[in-house]
Amino acid sequence: ILTDSVFRCLPPRVKVLDLHNNRIRSIPKDVTSLETLQELNVASNSLAHLPGCGTFGSLSILIIDYNSVSNPSADFFQSCQKIRSLRAGNNPFQCTCELRDFIQSVGQVSSEVVEGWPDSYKCDYPESYKGTPLKDFHVSQLSCNTALLIVTIGVPGLVLAVTVTVLCIYLDLPWYLRMVCQWTQTRRRARDVPLGELQRALQFHAFISYSERDSAWVKNELIPNLEKEDIRICLHERNFVPGKSIVENIINCIEKSYKSIFVLSPNFVQSEWCHYELYFAHHNLFHEGSNNLILILLEPIPQNSIPGKYHKLRALMAQRTYLEWPKEK
Repeated sequence: ILTDSVFRCLPPRVKVLDLHNNRIRSIPKDVTSLETLQELNVASNSLAHLPGCGTFGSLSILIIDYNSVSNPSADFFQSCQKIRSLRAGNNPFQCTCELRDFIQSVGQVSSEVVEGWPDSYKCDYPESYKGTPLKDFHVSQLSCNTALLIVTIGVPGLVLAVTVTVLCIYLDLPWYLRMVCQWTQTRRRARDVPLGELQRALQFHAFISYSERDSAWVKNELIPNLEKEDIRICLHERNFVPGKSIVENIINCIEKSYKSIFVLSPNFVQSEWCHYELYFAHHNLFHEGSNNLILILLEPIPQNSIPGKYHKLRALMAQRTYLEWPKEK
């Protein structure tokens, strides 16, 4: 029926100490008088930890099985350099991240040192691992290292967030997402229209997109010369349907026209509505598989003057042939 206090009244030169099957719950850390102790048997007590060898500098044999050791310290083998035999099996080991380092330490010492390994070293907690040998318990370093986990998840997440932010700023992704939604809704409505009606819906030869600042040239030069050839032109000021949204009117006019003519100029670049029209016309090109875009360069457009988010205009000007209005009329 001995308890922890027994360590305070032992002969200082004792070499072999057998205290198994008692009521010892802990070994006091300030025991400094047992420097010659070589063998310690504290089996079948209530010890919760493996004692370090800072107090027992000469300890070579430790018997501590059938106790309450659940999370043995991985530093045990570092502090007990002279240990030749450890019997610590049949304890209620908690197979969690804290046990991972101890299991690795056991794997680095001779199999003759750790007696009963691996048969008597089994998980008692959690329930899903109960009865599993410690040697078969594996958990990744990532799941055990909170800082590493945060870095592993946080860094890619931060990079993704920065990338998305840069794309949103540079390419104005929300603007394009809105356009995709509008286009999808219009195409969904178009699928419900019979083919005959769709064919009759092509009412114009061309839809003209231009900046209001270039309206004088469009109305005085372009439209008169086209309409005298019996070409039916669709213009926003006379063909947009009152009550509908501007975006829906743009889509409908493009849908009802065989071609879309774009009058390009520095003024066009500065007009967001012109880019809406260019975006939808370009989508219609891929959807219908037809070459329905006609580009007219009214005035030279320096490449550096085109905002980054309007990369579609950059691509079209770089890849497609356009008509250039001559400086000398």
